Amino acid sequence: MLRENDKRVIRTKNAIRKAFNELVQDKDISAISVSELVKKASITRSTFYMYYSSVLDVRDEIEQEIFVNLDRIMSDGDWLNFMLDPYPLLSRISQELMRYDEYNRFLLSTGDSRGLFDRLNKRVIDVFLQYIEKRGLNIDGARAKYIAVFIAAGIEESFRLWYNHQSSLTLEELCRRMSELIKAGLRSIRGGAAQQN
Repeated sequence: MLRENDKRVIRTKNAIRKAFNELVQDKDISAISVSELVKKASITRSTFYMYYSSVLDVRDEIEQEIFVNLDRIMSDGDWLNFMLDPYPLLSRISQELMRYDEYNRFLLSTGDSRGLFDRLNKRVIDVFLQYIEKRGLNIDGARAKYIAVFIAAGIEESFRLWYNHQSSLTLEELCRRMSELIKAGLRSIRGGAAQQN
């Protein structure tokens, strides 16, 4: 029985991922067949089916790995400090995304990975709302949720825009600019909460 950490399993899955990455550079995921993937990976169909049931399963596994790593970063994050200075957390998120740079074409430039960003946005919203509740800020729940949705969508779309347009900004500059925008918005929230008290 092969285990996930077995060198042969790792080598085979790496070959599948490499082939997947090469194919996804030229076509949408929905247009990639198992036949062409296994040919590119130099494996048999039966070997492929030992690990995956479809090409989408390869994508889902990559997305799950990225999500787990980003979720760990967000869970470990000091959200009080994030509210004061979002840059360190944004920088860690961007560094994690760049670890998977080879997959960014399908992660950041197509609608194929909507599920990953929906999960990440939901996680950002949940953590933000938990922060508001723990801090005892006097902000209406509906208002807080709209603010969290706005921040999460803004972060996602900024990363997409940066990647798709090969911006002259460095990723660090992008994170700093997003940080300034978020800080300004959060200052207005804290000011609004203080005025409500």
